[in-house]
Amino acid sequence: MLIPIGPYLRSASTEQKFNNHRRNYLCILLYMNMQTSKSNILWLFSALCMAFIPGSAQGFSLNAGWKLYTDLLIQKPLLTKAVTSCGTNAFSDVMCQKLLLSNVDENDKDKKKLDKERLTHAAVTGLIWSGPVTHYWYKILFGKLTVGIKDPIIGLIAQIVLDAIIFSPVTVSGYFAVRSLLEGSGWKGIQEKLTTRLFSTVIGAWKFWPAANVVNFSMVPLSFRVLYMNVLSVFWSGYLTFVNSKKMSTAAKE
Repeated sequence: MLIPIGPYLRSASTEQKFNNHRRNYLCILLYMNMQTSKSNILWLFSALCMAFIPGSAQGFSLNAGWKLYTDLLIQKPLLTKAVTSCGTNAFSDVMCQKLLLSNVDENDKDKKKLDKERLTHAAVTGLIWSGPVTHYWYKILFGKLTVGIKDPIIGLIAQIVLDAIIFSPVTVSGYFAVRSLLEGSGWKGIQEKLTTRLFSTVIGAWKFWPAANVVNFSMVPLSFRVLYMNVLSVFWSGYLTFVNSKKMSTAAKE
C-alpha cells in the first residue's frame, strides 16, 4: 500500500521547508522500496527522478545533489569512487545485454531475459576492483611517478604513456580475474581469459583511453578524474563485459 507522499510534498510552500524533511522523504522511499511489489518499483523510480529536477520544491536541486557528491568525494573518496564504479559497471552491462538481446528472436522468451547474475558480477567487480584500483593508481601516477616533472606537456605525455603501459594491463587482468572468481571458473578460468583475451583487450584499451585521458589528465581536477573515467567507462565496461561473457573452452570450465 503506497503512502500518499505526493500531497505531503505539494503542501510544502518553499524549498527550504522541504529540505528540512528531505531525509524523512528518502527514508520513506527506501521503506516503500522494501514493502511494495515489483509493480510499484517504476512509481518509486519516477519519484526519485522528480526529486532531482533542478529547482524543484519537491526534491533536491541539481546543485544540491552535486554538492553532496563532491562532499562525499572529499570525506570518503575511496568508498564514493567504488560505489560510482559499481553503478556505471551495472548500467553499462544492462545496456550491453539489451543491445545483444535486441537481436534475439522475439519468440525465444528465455533468451530475452536479462542475465541478473552477470549484471551482479559486473557491479561487484566495479565495487571491489575497478573503482578502488583506479583510486590508488591515480594517487601513485599523479604523485610519486610524475609530480617531479615541471613541464606540463612532458608531464601529460608521461602520464598517458605510464597509464597505458602499466595500468591498462593491470586493470584488465584484474577485471578478468575478479569476474572469473565470481563466476566460479577459478584459476583455470583466469588462465583461459588471460591467455586468449588479455592482449586484444589491452590493445583495445590503448585505442580508447589515451585520447580520453588527454582531457582527463589536463583539464579535470584530480578528485574528479575517477568520475570522468567512470562516465566514459559506461562504453568501455560494455566492451569489457562483452569480451568477458564470451564462452570459455570446455577445458577451462572443468
